[in-house]
Amino acid sequence: MPASNPRRPSTTRFVAAIAMIVTLIAVAPTPVTASPCAHCPTDLDGDGSTTAADLATMLAQWGACPNSCDADVDADGAVGPTDLAALLADWGECALFDFGTPYRDDESAQIGYEMLGPAGPLALPEITYDRILSDLDAIRDAAPALLTEPHTPAWARDRLIVKVLDGVPAAAYECLNEFYRVVDAQFLFTSGGGTWWVLTFAGDVNVEALGGIYASLDEIAFAEPDALIGGENHYEPVMLGGGVWRWTIDDGWHDCFDGCDCHRQYTFEVDARGNVVLIDLVEFGQPWCDFGR
Repeated sequence: MPASNPRRPSTTRFVAAIAMIVTLIAVAPTPVTASPCAHCPTDLDGDGSTTAADLATMLAQWGACPNSCDADVDADGAVGPTDLAALLADWGECALFDFGTPYRDDESAQIGYEMLGPAGPLALPEITYDRILSDLDAIRDAAPALLTEPHTPAWARDRLIVKVLDGVPAAAYECLNEFYRVVDAQFLFTSGGGTWWVLTFAGDVNVEALGGIYASLDEIAFAEPDALIGGENHYEPVMLGGGVWRWTIDDGWHDCFDGCDCHRQYTFEVDARGNVVLIDLVEFGQPWCDFGR
């Protein structure tokens, strides 16, 4: 009979360790300020915090989980030590949405958030922001006329306009407001069986994507960014692949409240090393436009 390996953890020891964790955690106080509107993957009962009740659910589902289980946090087909580690790391109140630290350069951040689109992430990746900041410097070195022509924001990146339907339960809407940290709700008007509001959030976010989250609720008939009227210039980058970005830059002027009369439109390509190539330059507009020819 082979000798047992004292270094190999036995199932009995593992179960005993789990039991000890359960005992220690079960007596810990449940957070009393937890919000049911907050969310974290290990909040299995949806009460806004990860507690002994969630741990008990996880242990009850321990093992293979071919048909998916709530406690399979890492979605690997089994509830195991990795899921338990995630639960213990999340212990306590679930956090509300984290807007992160604002980016230093406002123009680059604005272009980046507009670039993400309705299907994009809520937060602007730092790598995207850094690339935009670098490309703008390179483009303006190549075309100094654009040094005084900043991008005009398409919308405010911390505000949404929403229409809340009258007579429809609004608990889910109120939860979204709490989770995404609405700091101000400004009444606009009532119309068409609903009330219109401007929501201001605690930080910058991809409001086009966030609008889609709000619009999915039964009580919301409209949710769109708070768009700016007018504006002169528009910068639009597109990733072409291989580290190359194509920039379309519309430098507009003269009577721009409802669309500028005069336009000078540049098309640049910038590679990952910051090399800039002017692909096209087109000037167009009304007869009175002075293009300096």
